[in-house]
Amino acid sequence: MNENRVAIVAGARTPFVKAGQAFAKLGPLALATHAVRGLVERHHVDPTSIDAIAFGAVVPERGKPNLAREVVFEAGLPASIEAQTVSSYCITGLRTATIIADAIARGRISAGIAGGVEWLSGADPATFKEPTTGLTMGEHMEITRKKWEIPRTRQDEVALASHRNAIAAADKLAAEIVPLEGIVRDSGPRADTSLEKLATLKPAFGADGTITAGNASPVTDGASAVLLMSEERVKKEGRKALAFIEAMDYAALHPDEGLLMAPAIAVPRLLARAGLKLADIDLLEIHEAFAAQVLANVAAWERGWKGTPTGRVDWSRVNVNGSSVAVGHPWSATGGRILTTAANELARRDGRYALISICAAGAMAGAFLLARA
Repeated sequence: MNENRVAIVAGARTPFVKAGQAFAKLGPLALATHAVRGLVERHHVDPTSIDAIAFGAVVPERGKPNLAREVVFEAGLPASIEAQTVSSYCITGLRTATIIADAIARGRISAGIAGGVEWLSGADPATFKEPTTGLTMGEHMEITRKKWEIPRTRQDEVALASHRNAIAAADKLAAEIVPLEGIVRDSGPRADTSLEKLATLKPAFGADGTITAGNASPVTDGASAVLLMSEERVKKEGRKALAFIEAMDYAALHPDEGLLMAPAIAVPRLLARAGLKLADIDLLEIHEAFAAQVLANVAAWERGWKGTPTGRVDWSRVNVNGSSVAVGHPWSATGGRILTTAANELARRDGRYALISICAAGAMAGAFLLARA
C-alpha cells in the first residue's frame, strides 16, 4: 500500500465449536453480533469512531441478506455505520479485511471492522459440494493428494502439530475469545491425541484415501471480528498497532489443477512483489483445510510450480499456535481468526513479518503479508 498505512489494532471471536453442539440454536446473526460487540467492549472502542463494517458469511441467514447491516443494529452500534456483506468461501474473512483496508488506505474512512461468521449447524449438506464439479472438498483433496504424493503419515504429523501447538497456546488463544453460552475455549484442540491414535482413523473419502477426520478441519460454528485503523488514527487514539497490512494478493485457477491449490499462485506472487523469500518470514500461518492441502501447497511453493520458488519452509515457524485442524474452521470466520492470532503473535515476538495463506473452494486463495516496522 502506498497511501495510508493500515493497522491491525485488535481482534475478537467466539469460541469455535463443533457444529451441532453448543451453538446449534443460535444462528449467524447471534454469533456475528457477539464477536463484534465483544471486540468493541473488550478493546474499549468508541462506537461513534467506527466508519464501516464488512462482514461475511458463506451460508446466509434466511431473511437477512445483508447480515452486516443487521449486526450494526443488533449490536447497538450507531446507525451511521455503513455495512456490507461478502461471500467468497473460505477467504471471505480476508475479503472483508481487504474492503476495509482499501477504504482506509485511500482515505475514505479511518476505522472499520472486518469479520465473518459461519453457522454450519444449519447448513444444507449440498453446501459442502463444489457446484461446478459435484465433488466435496475432501474428494477433491484426495485427487490432489495423489497427484502430489502426500503420504498419510506426514498428514497425521501436521495434524498432531496443530493440536499440540493449539494446546500449548491455549491461554493465548483464550485471550482472543469472548465466551459464549458458557464456552470459554475452542472445542477442537485435543491434548490426548497422538500419531498412534490418528493412525487408527478410517479414511473419510473412499477406502483407498488418506484423509481422515483427524487430519482435516472439523465442521464448525463461530464468528470473528478485526479492528482496522489508519496509522494516523491509531496515534490519535493513543493505541498501539499489533501489525500493519503490508501487502495482499488473491489468485484462482481451474479446479482440475487442484481445488485448493491457488495458494501456489498467491503466495509466490505476494513474496515476489514484496521482494522477500520465505526465509525472511518470522511466522507462517497456513490455513489447514486439510493437512494434505498444507503439504501440497508447501511443495508447490518450494518447487516453483506456479511461480518463482520461495525457498524451503521452516516448519518451526508454521502455525505456531495451531490452526484449523485443531482450532476449527467456520469458513468465513477463519480469516479474522488467523489475522488476529498472527498479528498478536508477531507483536509478542517483536517479529518483522507474518505471512498468511488461505485456500478456498472455487479454486481460489488469498495471501496477506503483515509487518511490524
